[in-house]
Amino acid sequence: MNTPQTVTLFLFDRFQLLDAFGPLQMFSLLPEFYTLQTVSQTGITVTSQQQIQIEPQFSFNDKFQSDILIIPGGAGLQAIIHDPLTLFWLKRFAPKQSLICSVCTGAALLATAGLLNYRRATTNKKQFHWVQKLGHNVEWQSSARWVRDSNIFTASGGSAGIDMALAVIGYQLGDSVARKVAIEAEYLWQNDPDDDPFAPLHIVR
Repeated sequence: MNTPQTVTLFLFDRFQLLDAFGPLQMFSLLPEFYTLQTVSQTGITVTSQQQIQIEPQFSFNDKFQSDILIIPGGAGLQAIIHDPLTLFWLKRFAPKQSLICSVCTGAALLATAGLLNYRRATTNKKQFHWVQKLGHNVEWQSSARWVRDSNIFTASGGSAGIDMALAVIGYQLGDSVARKVAIEAEYLWQNDPDDDPFAPLHIVR
């Protein structure tokens, strides 16, 4: 990459902290390649599921550069997946991104917006029973740490988002760079997307 790419994290009330800031931490370790920013519908303070308050930098009404979109999961996701303003913004914003990423139930928002139609994707296995009903002809993967289909990455729950972020770095800059980032973060990268040790514990059919 000749110039740094901008990673945009979409925030909403009751988002999951690990889903959001685990991946951002990985990108932050390569400041020469990635810059980070946050956006929410209104731009006013949002409160995470863990009661941590974050003030986003942008709202849906702002114009800003972005290359990679990350959508975390969280208990508040179900409240916005059918919100007209959120879906309208996402349908306009996401196609302009070089990469679109979701963590946990963030995939539910992508599916509702039609962005996962006829694609392979995964989500949090504890929530698989309802997320898999969303979208049109989505090939939901019941056992996957993360999935890449073209320019869309979807990760399972929690720390899988960190593994996905490292996979994105590996996809763009090479696995050796991703491994160095993991070492710097003292994180054991689960770099096999098909190795999902938690899936058998939670799948409800």
